[in-house]
Amino acid sequence: MAETSNLLSNKRIAKNSIFLSIRMVVVLCITLYTSRVVLHALGVEDYGVFNVVGGFVSMFAFLNTSMSNGIQRFFNFELGKNGEEGANKVYKSALLIQLILGVVIIILTESFGIWYLHNKMVIPEERMYAAEWVFQISIIQFLVIIMQVPYTAAVMAHEKMDFYAIVSILDAVLKLALVLILPHVGFDKLIIWGLFGLLIHIFDFSIYFFYCKKKFNEIRLSRTSIKIEKPLFGSMLGFSGWNVFGSFSNMMRDQGINLIINLFFGPVVNAARGIAVQVNSAISGLVSSILTPVRPQVIQSYAKGDIDRSMRLTFSISKLGLCFLLLLALPVCVEIDFILNLWLGGVVPKHTQAFCIIILITSAALIPMGALATLVHASGKMLKYQLIGSMVKFVSVPIAYVMLKLGYAVEWAFIMVLLFDAIGLVVGMFIIKTLMPFSIRSYFRYVVIPIIPVLFISLLVDWIMHSFLSNEIIRVLAVFILGSLILLALVYFIAMTKDEKKLINGMVVNFIKRKRK
Repeated sequence: MAETSNLLSNKRIAKNSIFLSIRMVVVLCITLYTSRVVLHALGVEDYGVFNVVGGFVSMFAFLNTSMSNGIQRFFNFELGKNGEEGANKVYKSALLIQLILGVVIIILTESFGIWYLHNKMVIPEERMYAAEWVFQISIIQFLVIIMQVPYTAAVMAHEKMDFYAIVSILDAVLKLALVLILPHVGFDKLIIWGLFGLLIHIFDFSIYFFYCKKKFNEIRLSRTSIKIEKPLFGSMLGFSGWNVFGSFSNMMRDQGINLIINLFFGPVVNAARGIAVQVNSAISGLVSSILTPVRPQVIQSYAKGDIDRSMRLTFSISKLGLCFLLLLALPVCVEIDFILNLWLGGVVPKHTQAFCIIILITSAALIPMGALATLVHASGKMLKYQLIGSMVKFVSVPIAYVMLKLGYAVEWAFIMVLLFDAIGLVVGMFIIKTLMPFSIRSYFRYVVIPIIPVLFISLLVDWIMHSFLSNEIIRVLAVFILGSLILLALVYFIAMTKDEKKLINGMVVNFIKRKRK
């Protein structure tokens, strides 16, 4: 019975991965073109202003990320353990938590944020008026995102990845439609682009709200059941409170570095960093199409006491996530000059190539870190993992500041982030070992070591094709197509275990059978 249930769950994971992969391919193509049009419409300087001002507001997203991770975890846990009744209690507590968070965000941004905008940000005086508008619009947009969290968590907990994929594609199509209007707008384009973003987020929230109200019985409030479960509310706050440390370190890794770069180099280099982050976000988003569908299963299996399955799933998604990252990132790194010039139409800010490569390498540490963090979330034992891990990540920001102050190149700021994220991954493994029966040796044996020969052989093959093929079009096609096929073959024959090969073979056979029907 348990094997049948796990088989059905694995098939659901595979189906959801396909939905999310399709979503990310479509969203990636649209986003890349959208970014190009925005860069040309706004200009490098205004694009940098938008990145640093909007990024400053989203810096406070670490609070929302902490709370949303907690809400997601409790939705998954309660659905696995107590069903709809338990999930309804989570929903009511989640609404209250997000309302409180919204008030905190308004106080922080309208006080400290306004002061920092006028006194510390390096923004041309003639663009300060537009920057103030973007700042206020970003705050409202962020509040909408905060209130959407309980509904997104419900969709994820119920594993409705097809709905999630459709909404994401609609979001990208709307952005494309609006960005095509942007060059023809007579008013300040920076302000208008900020308003367009707000309208899209309101649209997303409305769809999630009405879908969840219709589909999920636990998404309900009544006059007789408005009472908040204090023990659950306290547990969610406690879990999220320790999670704040992890999200705070992520914020410092991203927006902290962004602000430091602005302090030393101004908005033009912020534009380069913004483009690099978009490239990384596109590739990381595709990788997340593998990781996201597995997360609910890891937590629900743990809630049911099936810790062994949680471990197996964690090992598999760590490996598959890294392999998928290699598949996408290796050819991009090798052909980064060609890709950026093609994408941005020759308007490539200085340092963008180096930023892209370093940030993509950093993602190689973040993927297994995310998979392992799901195990910790499932256990609920957050204190040690988040506290120590966050301290390690946090160190990268002041060290980056000191290095830039001493006159080092801006790339060293990103190298420090890479170094301390890698250290944080190793430290995290030792902490997890103290929380549950986790074997670091087994993790390296089944996840890390099989990927090393795949990485080096694939990199060598791509480098040879890049160096010795003179025709640009043939070279790029060879690196992306032939290089990817070779990497997939290496992953299958070197990196995968017998069970993983069996699962892949079964998925391929089922796909062929459906096509024949």
